[in-house]
Amino acid sequence: MPDATATATDAPSPAGLPVSCLCGHIRLTTPSRTPMGMAFCHCTACRKQSGSAFGASVYFPTDAVFGALPAETRERLAVFEHPTDSGGTMRCFFCPRCGVRIFNAAVLPDGRTLRPGVAFKAGVIDEGLDWQAEGWKHIWTKSAVVKLQEGWECFEKGAPPPPIPPKEEGQ
Repeated sequence: MPDATATATDAPSPAGLPVSCLCGHIRLTTPSRTPMGMAFCHCTACRKQSGSAFGASVYFPTDAVFGALPAETRERLAVFEHPTDSGGTMRCFFCPRCGVRIFNAAVLPDGRTLRPGVAFKAGVIDEGLDWQAEGWKHIWTKSAVVKLQEGWECFEKGAPPPPIPPKEEGQ
């Protein structure tokens, strides 16, 4: 299986979506072109992090993200941690130069990941993300500060974990 994913180059990989921060110090590629889930999160932490009424995230399998990050990219990322409601820790990976969060992952006290996916901030994906796709969910709506439209798929807390998608051709 080819090592298709995060690279520290500007060239988008055919295997994934190109990602970058505002200043360009962090550049990588998602593990695939198809996220395993997409959500607009209304929790207090996402509101504060995004500076908006909610955060937008797309999820990719945890092992695929961390297993493919080159050492150079890992060294460039800074990490901020804060506690989660479930007793775990949210590890937030961001650019130390411009402050843009790239992705985050929840971990348990023993270091195991709390969820099957890493949440990439949707706005850092440079191209290829289908913002009009079916499947966007609104999560942590009990903390929402904006009116949610009827017909939207909403969860007062986090949504159930999404299924891991089948591997794409060439992976």
